Amino acid sequence: MLYSDKKFIGNIIKNARKRAGLTQGALAEKIEMCEKNIGNIENGKQFPQVDNFLRLIEVLNISLDEFGVKHCTKVNEVQEELIKLVLNSTEEMNTKYLKTIRFIDNIIEK
Repeated sequence: MLYSDKKFIGNIIKNARKRAGLTQGALAEKIEMCEKNIGNIENGKQFPQVDNFLRLIEVLNISLDEFGVKHCTKVNEVQEELIKLVLNSTEEMNTKYLKTIRFIDNIIEK
């Protein structure tokens, strides 16, 4: 399993798109890409450009682990839940989360 293999990457993206209930056209529209390019990526004919790849993994909620890339930082279940919460929240909510966490942190330190 090599994360540099076009077909390997394409299959991960295709499966994630299907899990998300999106057509190639709908996905292309979400990430401002040509539908033909999505098809070429999914069929292993081309690699996505880095900016498109990052948008794909964000929109499809794909972990880099699925591509065989191991993170050097271990994240526990609580951290993973916090990360998901932040990634799926508005900027306004993230500001409120940060203020709340800092407030609680100050109470705990005293």
